[in-house]
Formats: sequence, structure tokens, C-alpha cells
Amino acid sequence: MRQLNADLPLRFERTFQPWMYTASHRTLVLRSHGRADPGHESAEFAEAIDVMFVNVIAMSTRVRYRPLLIAALSDLTEVEGFPEVPERLRAGFVYLSVSDGTHDGFVVCGNLQVDTTGELGLRWSARIPS
Repeated sequence: MRQLNADLPLRFERTFQPWMYTASHRTLVLRSHGRADPGHESAEFAEAIDVMFVNVIAMSTRVRYRPLLIAALSDLTEVEGFPEVPERLRAGFVYLSVSDGTHDGFVVCGNLQVDTTGELGLRWSARIPS
């Protein structure tokens, strides 16, 4: 498996939801809002957390996760044939399970970054023209 910017498995005991996806940059951000986020003053936690999947080529995700569990995908049956990745390029991608413990999904991507300050997704979204 490709070396990631985060150690697996990851477990967050808070609510996450897809916050941003950009097809042109193939980037998915799952965000857990914090009280500092506009409109989320009553959030359970002070700081936001962003989980950014970079170079996404395939995904099957839910609207909400609590908790959020991310691990290496051990059974590739659901993913096989979904992303058409030539054999010579497969080493550049990781196959990740994204789950809440009950409902399983997946993300096939080039890397994963976790920002516990919630700034990563904000900086990225500021770069995207509206």
C-alpha cells in the first residue's frame, strides 16, 4: 500500500459529512464542524476537523458518519472494476474503507490528509473559483 500522510486505521468519535468535492481536482473533504464555523456555534467540539482525500478516482460515501472509521480496504470485491486503473498505475492509489461501523463505503485515492484545526479544507475551498 502507498505510504499515506495519516496512519491507519483512523477513528473519530464525532459527526462527519461530505463538505466539498471538486471533480476537476479530484479532492473530497469530509468535515466535522466546530463551534468556530459560521452557523455551527452550538457544535459539540470547539475545533473543526477536515479529512481530505486527494486524487480520488472512485468513491461510495454516505451523507453522515458518526463515528468516522477509515482503514485499509481488505476486501476489494466491491471496488474491483469500478475504477479503471491500469496495473502499472495501481501502486499510486490506496483503497480505503470509510464507515460508521454499520454502513461501509470506500474511497480510492492517491493520499489522505487529516487536519485537526479545520483549516485545510477552508484553505482548499478558497482556491476553488465560485
